[in-house]
Amino acid sequence: MDLRQRILDAHLTREESWGELAKRFRVGVATVDRLIGRWKRTGSIAPKRPGPRPFFRIPDSQLGKVKRLLDAAPDSMTQEIADAYAKQTGVRVSRATMGRAFRRLVLQL
Repeated sequence: MDLRQRILDAHLTREESWGELAKRFRVGVATVDRLIGRWKRTGSIAPKRPGPRPFFRIPDSQLGKVKRLLDAAPDSMTQEIADAYAKQTGVRVSRATMGRAFRRLVLQL
């Protein structure tokens, strides 16, 4: 918050460009742009609250099915497991989505 306030104060008291402010405070021009824009829109420089938990196409409750599919065919490619999951659940997922499910499974172990 201190840095945000100093950037805003410098913007309000001096007629420096955003590029000069960015260089002076060692932040990116986009950071200055977002900060000043947020202040103009909302009157606040406080960071946004964290958003909701990310949506997973394969919810935690279905990770057990993924694990069983993987245990049944450990040499299968990610896309093959994704296809088997679609056959079993009716929910088609991409190879990348299945890879993320694999990583979540590893984190749960």
